[in-house]
Amino acid sequence: MHSRPGIVTVRLTSRWPYNPISLAVGVAAGSRQFSHSIMIIGERAYEASMTHGCRAGTVGQLMEGIVVYRDMQVAVPDIDAARAFAEDQMGKGYDFAGAVGIPLTYSEDWTDDSKWWCSDLTFAILLAGGLRLFDPAVMKRVRPIDLHMPDYPKGPIVRTRRPPQVPPTSPQTRAF
Repeated sequence: MHSRPGIVTVRLTSRWPYNPISLAVGVAAGSRQFSHSIMIIGERAYEASMTHGCRAGTVGQLMEGIVVYRDMQVAVPDIDAARAFAEDQMGKGYDFAGAVGIPLTYSEDWTDDSKWWCSDLTFAILLAGGLRLFDPAVMKRVRPIDLHMPDYPKGPIVRTRRPPQVPPTSPQTRAF
């Protein structure tokens, strides 16, 4: 069987300001803007999240609660291998130690695929599809912001909803 090239979408996301944990993770990982990544292949989306572990669903399902996102479409040499690898990861756990350790520690063992941190999963799916955004021998830990750095065209930053507005205070007359 020969490989079939295709386009996948790396989606960087954030739930901030509605979810302060999103801001904390983003800042700890080097970005105030993005704290999470989702991989989209066709109509199916893949992620590793603290609340669900590794899961797949529709783009709409995985975008629930997202406030802002930015897409980067990339060509992979073997889209079927990328999809198969992504499907094989579903149901695995979330790498809490890796998430908490960013940027203080990092994973040394790329062969341990028993649990994933969101952007490591995204990077591993790209690798399985034959695309090396980074050298895995050098890049031991991939943060969401790292996925934003390659020189690929990026879509606009999209806000799915606006932060809550604080009503202006009206001048009050003061009785003396």
